[in-house]
Amino acid sequence: MFNKLSTKALIILFVGLLIIVAAFLFYDSEHGERSFKNELVNIDTAKVTSINIYPKNTNHKLVKIFKEGNFWKVDIANNKTAYVPNRKVNEMFTELLKIKPLSVAGLNKSKWIEYQVDDSSGTEIKIFEGGNNTLDLTLGKFAFERPRTMSTYVRVAGDDNVYKVNGMPGFLFNQNANYFRDGRVVNDNYSDWTKISFSYPGDSSFTVEKKNKGWVIGLRKADSTNTINYFRSLSQMNSQKFKDNFDQSVLSKAAYTLTINSSAKGGITITSFISPSDTLVNSSTNPDAYFDGSKNNLLKNIFVGKEHFFKKKKRK
Repeated sequence: MFNKLSTKALIILFVGLLIIVAAFLFYDSEHGERSFKNELVNIDTAKVTSINIYPKNTNHKLVKIFKEGNFWKVDIANNKTAYVPNRKVNEMFTELLKIKPLSVAGLNKSKWIEYQVDDSSGTEIKIFEGGNNTLDLTLGKFAFERPRTMSTYVRVAGDDNVYKVNGMPGFLFNQNANYFRDGRVVNDNYSDWTKISFSYPGDSSFTVEKKNKGWVIGLRKADSTNTINYFRSLSQMNSQKFKDNFDQSVLSKAAYTLTINSSAKGGITITSFISPSDTLVNSSTNPDAYFDGSKNNLLKNIFVGKEHFFKKKKRK
């Protein structure tokens, strides 16, 4: 009799617990979201018209990237704008869409400072699709979990939780406006090049020309290793050291000019302009950008001398 009553009591208790759990789940689904979201980023990249970034590295000064017609641009100093390559915008979209929650690291605002997702220590990203703000995300502290495994803590506006996600998206977004600009000086396949002409002051101009699968300067055969190493470097030359404010009169006369003849694309011209206050480099690959030739030896790396293409003589 005792065992029979105990079994009946257990069944009643079990059914009661099931009713309580079902009621709780029903109430939770009707009156609020789950505490753990499956998805943090839900944007239609084809409809995005503006990406507003408030980087931690720039004391949260707005970096505004926006679409104008078929092109992307970024606001820079003095009410000017500059072009942003599509590939950089696509990189941002890829990083955002990869953000998936692994776990909840904190359940309330008290954890925001610890994980650097508060307004003063995180990098905030706002995505707009027309007039609609479809994403407001703050990227915070990152951590190394295991060798080659990194995670980042993030927060979404309107949600007090702090989430841990894979990767380091903060590296891409925690940048100033110049980082997102088109930094190409040359972007070409040097195997298509047939002639490179250097126009220098006086009688120092010369031409490197392809002949019989080799390279010559006048009647001298250029060293193949030195020549190819230079071409390889020049063909993918980039810089993020832009010059936006300078005396326009410096553009009246070129100091040095380099012209590349290509069997595939025609030609590329790189020009330098030099004044007491400015050293500028401009390229037909990216004509709207002027680069500071004094930074990272940009001018010297492009406009080399004739002897650069020959083997150095060994000292006796």
